[in-house]
Amino acid sequence: MDGHTIGVFGTDKEQKARFMANIAKKSEVEGMIVYHRNEAGKRYSLLDDPQYPEKVQGYSRIASICDYAYYLLPKGGKLSPPDGELAVLLESYGLPGTVEIIDGAAPPEVPKSAFKGLKLADYPTDERSGDSSIIDLSRIGPSPNTPPSGALVYIDRAFSVKGVGTVVLGFILGGKVSVHDKLRAVPSSPEKTVEVKGIQVNDEDYESAGAGIRVGLSLKGVDARDLDKASWLDDGSFKLTERPTFQFSRSPYYRQEVGGRDLHLQLPGELAIAKITDEGSGMFAATLPNPVPTWEGMKVVLVDLNGKGLRVAGGGTVRL
Repeated sequence: MDGHTIGVFGTDKEQKARFMANIAKKSEVEGMIVYHRNEAGKRYSLLDDPQYPEKVQGYSRIASICDYAYYLLPKGGKLSPPDGELAVLLESYGLPGTVEIIDGAAPPEVPKSAFKGLKLADYPTDERSGDSSIIDLSRIGPSPNTPPSGALVYIDRAFSVKGVGTVVLGFILGGKVSVHDKLRAVPSSPEKTVEVKGIQVNDEDYESAGAGIRVGLSLKGVDARDLDKASWLDDGSFKLTERPTFQFSRSPYYRQEVGGRDLHLQLPGELAIAKITDEGSGMFAATLPNPVPTWEGMKVVLVDLNGKGLRVAGGGTVRL
């Protein structure tokens, strides 16, 4: 089984909830909101962050793991600074997507002019009724941030289940995970492996699952409390480093320099505190508290949680 992960971005919480409820089935409300839809043999996970715009961390994480974006134009086409911040976030990741114009919120020309110069302005538009359950998923393909090889799982929850043992929930970001696979827990214990005892997708058992799937994995050889600091499971093929270097493109709307500062580096799924060093010629390095999995071409974003107005500084591409 494989699938796709879709971020639903917008500033109107009621509008997002209505849009998602009409096209998919809600499955999780703890942390990020997750909806699922099965179509043409694929499983689609739609993700929303209920804490935006108060906090940007949730949407930053969603953007880092999703294949595609739906941006919901606000009612009346009245854009706010948080809408602009979302446009910069999508730009920083180079995410493909669609602008959803619901119940005639505004003419299609509005996002094209309002976001001129940003990738969101080039998104195709979909004019739809707020009550419609029809959605065109044919444009959705692999994430621009998919690893070229190797199995990688981002973990967002780890806990113990009586009679089962250690269970983690997460998203398969690349490759395939099968029962009996041996994986590293990064960064907590990369020196040893854990075994996949079982795989569940929406409470159904599977022998394997591929990229784009939200999975529950039962693990052998590790206690849930030992995974408190683990953010990923991988097959051992990824380079681990505490100092990734990346070609960085600062957003023209972010006015501050980033070199020599403590910011947050958005990795695939995980937001980590980082000391940023300017290496020259557009290259920067991030000194992290723990080693993280990397690959050539991996997308990262610098986030300034204390930023006034815009909190997304820009995006980068890891160079090994």
